[in-house]
Amino acid sequence: MNNQYHLLFSLHVFHDYFKEGICSSFIFQPNSATMNLIKRYGFKRNIVTNGFDFYTNTNGSSIEYLNYIATNSQQAYFEFDLILTDPNFMDYTAIPIDWIGQLSFSSSKMKVKNEKRVLTTTYSSGSSVAQIGSLKVYFKDLIVLLKSNIPCQYLITFESRATQWRYYIINSSKIKLNNPSLNSKNPITFEEPTTVTIPNGKEALLFSSGKNFLKISEVSTYKFDLVDQLNTTNLTKKIIFKGLPNPSPKNIGLEIEDGKKFITSPIYVYI
Repeated sequence: MNNQYHLLFSLHVFHDYFKEGICSSFIFQPNSATMNLIKRYGFKRNIVTNGFDFYTNTNGSSIEYLNYIATNSQQAYFEFDLILTDPNFMDYTAIPIDWIGQLSFSSSKMKVKNEKRVLTTTYSSGSSVAQIGSLKVYFKDLIVLLKSNIPCQYLITFESRATQWRYYIINSSKIKLNNPSLNSKNPITFEEPTTVTIPNGKEALLFSSGKNFLKISEVSTYKFDLVDQLNTTNLTKKIIFKGLPNPSPKNIGLEIEDGKKFITSPIYVYI
């Protein structure tokens, strides 16, 4: 970035689904009014992996410049359309079940965390083919921070979805199983296995996490082994399948129990 430009504000997106927390699932596209402001008043954007930095080239006070722009343009904020680039985002993100609409973010709706301004997610009705939401950064909010010499650093954060994990063990090798269970160093227990029929007609042994809803993630967070105990007197457990796979956001289901909806993550394992 040329030295004549200085940072006015920044916006970065983080998501705990990803190993490093960096979320690159969005493009922030200035709407037509904001694009006109960028061209007319000499702003520049520096696109980064998980957001953008917004620069001004004024040599004077940024506060006076924003007030001047507000007076002469009749604009009160910069607005950006959120373009979603990851088709699986809705599946691995903790958003309301069955929700269809727009995500709205505003510099006027936020909370302070570690000196960063974390924008609050607002879920609104309606949908758009072109975008999934919008971001508004108000001049007045920037001015308040600039007057206090506080960096105008905004964050958007998301959490990964917690689902009921369901391991379907298909015993295609006809291995004799006496008392199978899932073993883990994590303090997580699965329900007793039940025999079920999966969609392809095959019989499977189902291990469900039941009331334990576990977050799905880009990399394996939990490690489970399928083990078998020979009998009730011999506590030795034989490992049948070491390192069961974690669920994929591409494969989720919707269930209703006692009138409540919840998301499941089926994982099919052949042994």
